[in-house]
Amino acid sequence: MAIDIGTHGIGAAWSVISESNTDPSSRKIHFCDQWESQPAPTAKNLSALLLNAGGELIAWGYDARRLWLTQGVALREQGARYHHGFKMDLGVRPAAQSTGDSSADSSPEAAEPADKDRGVLRRSTATDRLTPALLTMLLREVVAVTLRQIAASGYDEEDIRWCLTCPACWSDYQKSVLRSIAVDAGLPSEDGRVLLSLEPEAAAHYARVSGVRVVGDHDGRSRDLMAPGARFMVVDCGGGTVDITAYENDADGKMIEIGRSIGDRFGSDFLNRAFEKEHLRDCLGDQDILDEIRENCPDALLNLVDQWERGKLHVALDQDENLNLLIPTAIDRRLGATVRKRLARRQNKINDSIVLTPAQIHALFDTVVPGALELIEAQLKEMDASRGENTSPDVILLVGGFSNSPYLQQAVKERFGERAQVMVPPNPDIAVLFGATHFCYDPQTRARRSRFTYGTEVNEDFETGVDPEAKRYVTSEGLVTCADRFSIFTRAGESVATDAEVMHQYVPLEESDTEVDFTIYATSDPDPRYVTDPGCDALATVTVDLKPVMRFKREERAMRLFMRFGETEIKARAELVQGGGEFATRVRFHSNY
Repeated sequence: MAIDIGTHGIGAAWSVISESNTDPSSRKIHFCDQWESQPAPTAKNLSALLLNAGGELIAWGYDARRLWLTQGVALREQGARYHHGFKMDLGVRPAAQSTGDSSADSSPEAAEPADKDRGVLRRSTATDRLTPALLTMLLREVVAVTLRQIAASGYDEEDIRWCLTCPACWSDYQKSVLRSIAVDAGLPSEDGRVLLSLEPEAAAHYARVSGVRVVGDHDGRSRDLMAPGARFMVVDCGGGTVDITAYENDADGKMIEIGRSIGDRFGSDFLNRAFEKEHLRDCLGDQDILDEIRENCPDALLNLVDQWERGKLHVALDQDENLNLLIPTAIDRRLGATVRKRLARRQNKINDSIVLTPAQIHALFDTVVPGALELIEAQLKEMDASRGENTSPDVILLVGGFSNSPYLQQAVKERFGERAQVMVPPNPDIAVLFGATHFCYDPQTRARRSRFTYGTEVNEDFETGVDPEAKRYVTSEGLVTCADRFSIFTRAGESVATDAEVMHQYVPLEESDTEVDFTIYATSDPDPRYVTDPGCDALATVTVDLKPVMRFKREERAMRLFMRFGETEIKARAELVQGGGEFATRVRFHSNY
């Protein structure tokens, strides 16, 4: 069972493990396409919640949107709030948070732009308490729907292995919060029962069996993306993010990641935010008027933004016609004579609609499309660097709801058409959902690229003339050591097999140590010497209890620290050498990166 938690929509799909479903190209995938108040059958419901003044659920999905549009005035008087587009606010910088009022589809402000180096860690010193609660509530509703569907087919909850999707640009801390959300929503906490899949990697599983065929470089014959040697980049263009991964199939047709997963906030929802916060504000000429509309008739504002949402899907790169959006009555009543005159002057005497000229449309798309193109450019360079002797053509696959945009498709083909084959698989808006189901059934990724250099903080022998005196540490036994040394487990950009586990062995520093905290660090530097070097961030702590081996000499109280980097999440475990076997460890992910 896979659940694709999108910024704009959320959906679930599942497949029965059986001999007839072994072949992914013919695998039967079931999904829910009947949601309360949906405008048409669709595989994804709206990621929306309508809550009362006490924070309790009134409705969710399209039903929440319907109630907000039809009964918004009465609901607002009762203190109700409508929330939509909140997923990407999980773990962002505090400065990027709103006051918590995300009514009228007015999502919190976007986080600050990412560093130009896509390998640089994001920093965050706090997590918004509202967003995890909203995601938990949303996920709980989808889980309930899917469990009813599976139960009706004769299966028990204990029969299910789950998979949740997450953006490639999310940090390990955000992934750990998502795991907590999953447990709070009723999913199992046992290891292996709930998998996490990067959205573009899930889409890659779908693209391989979607029927897309690539033209060969020499013979001109077409072949599918499961063929050995095939090279392709998946560009997942969703509501919140554009996420990218790139793969080359090995001799068995399994996927080897040949670039590092990258992504940023260039999804279609940010076009909507730009339309509301920039274009509408300019049209009205006064931020106070827009604030008043947002506060007093958010349902009408939602209606206007929805018109833009539908209209932008038909905008082309060579757009030469205006786009007219009818001003809802509730908003029109609040526009005074001054604003109407301003609209008429700006819009060739039209004051009952919001008119966007081709130049203004281009300006709005320029808030996200150039950034997406730069991400693709960076990944193409990674692919070029890893080509070796493989002469297979590079393929760029556009998936996700935003990939249906003619504007985006044309922009990608214009920029990269001579360097790669640009394709859009059938039904790209369900690529992540169906791909996550394939991933949960049988992951086809054999190796991934390490996003950062990962390691832990240790004390090693002090090297005079190399290590600064400030880091000299003399133990109670007289050992001269250097503090803050970076013990590397894997380096940024290294290819790591999905089933590989790296082990280092350590002994406690002091005789009196009854517990050891291994702090796990990450950096984009491939060869850091100290954990205090610029760019090194503490992202988790693994705690090991030494009390069971305190009867041994200090040097005999060895611990083995194991780390896995080939999965969607970093995993760590530890064991005590004496007494044998794995010992209970606690892993706590930090939010300071």
